Amino acid sequence: MKLVEIRKKQILDLCKTLLEVYTSYLEREEFELINGILNDFSDENISLLEEKLLPIVSKIWQLELASGKYVVISWNKYAKEKEKKALTFATISKKDEVTSFCNLTEGTLYKISFASLVGALDKDGATLIEDASKENEFTIGTIDDKVINSYNGATRLITPYQLVSSNNSDYKSKHNELILKTALIEEVGPYTLDDNVRKGK
Repeated sequence: MKLVEIRKKQILDLCKTLLEVYTSYLEREEFELINGILNDFSDENISLLEEKLLPIVSKIWQLELASGKYVVISWNKYAKEKEKKALTFATISKKDEVTSFCNLTEGTLYKISFASLVGALDKDGATLIEDASKENEFTIGTIDDKVINSYNGATRLITPYQLVSSNNSDYKSKHNELILKTALIEEVGPYTLDDNVRKGK
Protein backbone atom coordinates (compact mmCIF):
# COMPACT_ATOMS: atom_id res chain seq x y z
CA MET A 1 0.00 0.00 0.00
CA LYS A 2 1.37 3.44 -0.95
CA LEU A 3 2.04 5.86 1.88
CA VAL A 4 -0.68 8.26 0.72
CA GLU A 5 -3.21 5.45 1.01
CA ILE A 6 -1.88 4.58 4.46
CA ARG A 7 -2.32 8.22 5.54
CA LYS A 8 -5.87 8.34 4.20
CA LYS A 9 -6.73 5.13 6.05
CA GLN A 10 -5.18 6.48 9.26
CA ILE A 11 -7.27 9.64 9.06
CA LEU A 12 -10.49 7.74 8.37
CA ASP A 13 -9.77 5.21 11.13
CA LEU A 14 -9.06 8.07 13.53
CA CYS A 15 -12.30 9.87 12.66
CA LYS A 16 -14.36 6.70 13.08
CA THR A 17 -12.73 6.03 16.46
CA LEU A 18 -13.31 9.59 17.63
CA LEU A 19 -17.02 9.28 16.88
CA GLU A 20 -17.42 5.73 18.19
CA VAL A 21 -15.24 5.92 21.33
CA TYR A 22 -14.62 9.55 22.20
CA THR A 23 -17.87 11.34 21.33
CA SER A 24 -18.33 12.58 24.90
CA TYR A 25 -14.92 14.30 24.70
CA LEU A 26 -15.79 16.29 21.58
CA GLU A 27 -17.03 19.85 21.29
CA ARG A 28 -19.78 20.52 18.75
CA GLU A 29 -17.35 22.09 16.26
CA GLU A 30 -15.00 19.11 16.56
CA PHE A 31 -17.85 16.67 16.04
CA GLU A 32 -18.97 18.54 12.92
CA LEU A 33 -15.41 18.65 11.54
CA ILE A 34 -14.99 14.91 11.96
CA ASN A 35 -18.36 14.16 10.41
CA GLY A 36 -17.48 16.40 7.49
CA ILE A 37 -14.22 14.53 6.87
CA LEU A 38 -16.00 11.17 6.91
CA ASN A 39 -18.73 12.40 4.56
CA ASP A 40 -16.49 14.12 2.03
CA PHE A 41 -12.84 13.15 2.46
CA SER A 42 -11.66 14.22 -1.00
CA ASP A 43 -12.30 17.94 -0.50
CA GLU A 44 -9.23 18.58 1.63
CA ASN A 45 -5.62 17.49 1.40
CA ILE A 46 -3.98 15.29 3.99
CA SER A 47 -1.65 17.91 5.50
CA LEU A 48 -4.55 20.31 6.08
CA LEU A 49 -6.61 17.55 7.71
CA GLU A 50 -3.67 16.69 9.96
CA GLU A 51 -3.45 20.33 11.03
CA LYS A 52 -7.16 20.40 11.91
CA LEU A 53 -7.21 17.02 13.68
CA LEU A 54 -4.02 17.31 15.76
CA PRO A 55 -5.54 19.57 18.48
CA ILE A 56 -8.37 17.05 18.94
CA VAL A 57 -5.96 14.13 19.12
CA SER A 58 -3.78 16.07 21.57
CA LYS A 59 -6.79 16.61 23.85
CA ILE A 60 -7.68 12.89 23.71
CA TRP A 61 -4.13 11.90 24.68
CA GLN A 62 -4.10 14.39 27.54
CA LEU A 63 -7.34 12.98 28.96
CA GLU A 64 -6.38 9.35 28.40
CA LEU A 65 -2.92 9.70 29.94
CA ALA A 66 -4.42 11.48 32.96
CA SER A 67 -6.90 8.63 33.46
CA GLY A 68 -4.26 6.27 34.84
CA LYS A 69 -5.49 3.41 32.61
CA TYR A 70 -2.30 3.15 30.58
CA VAL A 71 1.38 2.37 31.05
CA VAL A 72 4.21 3.46 28.76
CA ILE A 73 7.23 1.17 28.89
CA SER A 74 10.53 1.15 27.05
CA TRP A 75 11.72 -2.45 26.64
CA ASN A 76 15.32 -1.45 26.00
CA LYS A 77 17.63 -4.46 25.63
CA TYR A 78 20.54 -2.19 26.45
CA ALA A 79 19.05 -0.42 29.45
CA LYS A 80 22.05 -1.36 31.61
CA GLU A 81 24.23 0.90 29.48
CA LYS A 82 22.13 3.91 30.59
CA GLU A 83 22.81 5.59 27.25
CA LYS A 84 20.52 8.52 26.63
CA LYS A 85 19.52 8.74 22.98
CA ALA A 86 17.53 11.41 21.19
CA LEU A 87 14.56 9.07 20.73
CA THR A 88 13.04 6.53 23.09
CA PHE A 89 10.99 3.67 21.68
CA ALA A 90 8.26 2.37 23.95
CA THR A 91 4.92 0.59 24.04
CA ILE A 92 1.61 1.80 25.41
CA SER A 93 -0.71 -0.74 27.01
CA LYS A 94 -3.64 -0.98 29.35
CA LYS A 95 -2.25 -1.24 32.85
CA ASP A 96 -3.82 -4.66 33.38
CA GLU A 97 -3.08 -6.04 29.89
CA VAL A 98 0.49 -5.24 28.90
CA THR A 99 1.96 -5.86 25.46
CA SER A 100 5.73 -6.28 25.59
CA PHE A 101 8.21 -5.82 22.76
CA CYS A 102 9.88 -9.00 21.47
CA ASN A 103 8.78 -10.91 24.60
CA LEU A 104 10.98 -8.83 26.89
CA THR A 105 9.94 -8.77 30.55
CA GLU A 106 11.95 -5.86 31.96
CA GLY A 107 12.02 -2.23 30.99
CA THR A 108 11.58 1.33 32.16
CA LEU A 109 8.28 3.02 32.95
CA TYR A 110 7.85 6.54 31.59
CA LYS A 111 5.50 9.48 31.97
CA ILE A 112 4.81 11.13 28.61
CA SER A 113 2.73 13.84 27.01
CA PHE A 114 1.41 14.36 23.51
CA ALA A 115 4.18 16.91 22.97
CA SER A 116 6.77 14.14 23.39
CA LEU A 117 5.09 11.91 20.80
CA VAL A 118 6.76 11.94 17.37
CA GLY A 119 4.62 9.09 16.04
CA ALA A 120 2.88 5.85 16.95
CA LEU A 121 1.80 2.64 15.29
CA ASP A 122 0.18 -0.60 16.41
CA LYS A 123 3.16 -2.47 14.97
CA ASP A 124 6.90 -1.73 14.77
CA GLY A 125 7.41 1.79 13.47
CA ALA A 126 10.58 0.82 11.51
CA THR A 127 12.08 4.17 12.47
CA LEU A 128 15.49 5.62 11.66
CA ILE A 129 17.21 8.91 12.48
CA GLU A 130 18.88 10.00 9.25
CA ASP A 131 20.72 12.94 7.73
CA ALA A 132 18.54 15.85 6.68
CA SER A 133 19.36 15.05 3.04
CA LYS A 134 17.23 11.91 3.44
CA GLU A 135 14.02 13.79 4.22
CA ASN A 136 11.22 12.12 2.26
CA GLU A 137 7.53 11.18 2.40
CA PHE A 138 8.24 8.91 5.39
CA THR A 139 9.66 11.78 7.48
CA ILE A 140 7.54 12.30 10.61
CA GLY A 141 9.72 14.78 12.46
CA THR A 142 13.11 16.34 13.03
CA ILE A 143 15.56 16.22 15.89
CA ASP A 144 18.70 18.33 16.09
CA ASP A 145 19.89 18.56 12.47
CA LYS A 146 18.48 15.18 11.42
CA VAL A 147 15.15 13.77 10.23
CA ILE A 148 13.07 11.00 11.76
CA ASN A 149 11.83 8.56 9.12
CA SER A 150 9.23 5.90 9.93
CA TYR A 151 9.19 3.44 7.06
CA ASN A 152 6.06 1.71 8.36
CA GLY A 153 4.15 5.00 8.44
CA ALA A 154 3.92 5.89 12.13
CA THR A 155 1.60 8.83 12.81
CA ARG A 156 0.48 11.22 15.53
CA LEU A 157 -3.09 10.91 14.22
CA ILE A 158 -3.91 7.91 16.38
CA THR A 159 -5.48 7.47 19.82
CA PRO A 160 -4.43 5.30 22.76
CA TYR A 161 -7.59 3.24 22.22
CA GLN A 162 -6.57 2.43 18.65
CA LEU A 163 -3.13 1.35 19.78
CA VAL A 164 -4.26 -0.97 22.56
CA SER A 165 -7.33 -2.33 20.78
CA SER A 166 -7.10 -6.07 20.09
CA ASN A 167 -8.86 -5.70 16.72
CA ASN A 168 -5.58 -6.01 14.86
CA SER A 169 -5.78 -9.28 12.89
CA ASP A 170 -1.98 -9.65 12.70
CA TYR A 171 -1.35 -10.13 16.41
CA LYS A 172 2.26 -11.33 15.97
CA SER A 173 3.29 -7.92 14.63
CA LYS A 174 1.36 -5.92 17.24
CA HIS A 175 3.67 -3.78 19.37
CA ASN A 176 1.71 -0.57 20.18
CA GLU A 177 4.91 1.35 19.51
CA LEU A 178 5.48 4.96 20.51
CA ILE A 179 8.33 7.05 19.13
CA LEU A 180 9.18 9.62 21.79
CA LYS A 181 11.54 12.56 22.16
CA THR A 182 13.68 11.56 25.13
CA ALA A 183 14.12 15.15 26.30
CA LEU A 184 10.34 15.49 26.75
CA ILE A 185 9.60 12.33 28.76
CA GLU A 186 10.03 11.57 32.44
CA GLU A 187 11.50 8.33 33.75
CA VAL A 188 9.32 6.88 36.51
CA GLY A 189 11.38 3.80 37.32
CA PRO A 190 12.10 0.17 36.42
CA TYR A 191 9.28 -2.10 35.29
CA THR A 192 9.01 -5.90 35.42
CA LEU A 193 6.23 -7.60 33.52
CA ASP A 194 4.05 -9.74 35.78
CA ASP A 195 2.64 -12.83 34.09
CA ASN A 196 -0.78 -11.81 35.39
CA VAL A 197 -0.86 -8.74 33.17
CA ARG A 198 0.89 -10.15 30.11
CA LYS A 199 -1.21 -9.70 26.97
CA GLY A 200 -3.01 -12.92 26.12
CA LYS A 201 -2.66 -14.54 29.56
